[in-house]
Amino acid sequence: MTQGENTADNGGIHLALAALQNDLIAKGLSLDSKDDTGTTGWQRFFLAYANIWCSNWTPELMRTAIISDPHPLDRYRVNNVLGNMSEFADAFGCKKGQAMVHENACRVW
Repeated sequence: MTQGENTADNGGIHLALAALQNDLIAKGLSLDSKDDTGTTGWQRFFLAYANIWCSNWTPELMRTAIISDPHPLDRYRVNNVLGNMSEFADAFGCKKGQAMVHENACRVW
């Protein structure tokens, strides 16, 4: 039931990342640059994406959403999308076999 939204999330984050990279390149900047805390632009991008999906649902609300809503639960909009991205794994040093590195990663575009 959530396939359309999953596909849109997967493609949308790639488009957003490409747009950010193009904008930074035009300004002579890079996602590899670190801020004062040592966080790279790559990491900030992925943290910002994850933060927009922060939520706290009751078990009852999750059950209702799963059977009636074509949108995946927020945690899957983060974990499933980012777990499919080699860019995410590289940004945080994730290795094959870890939870956020999908063995059969799906890349739409």
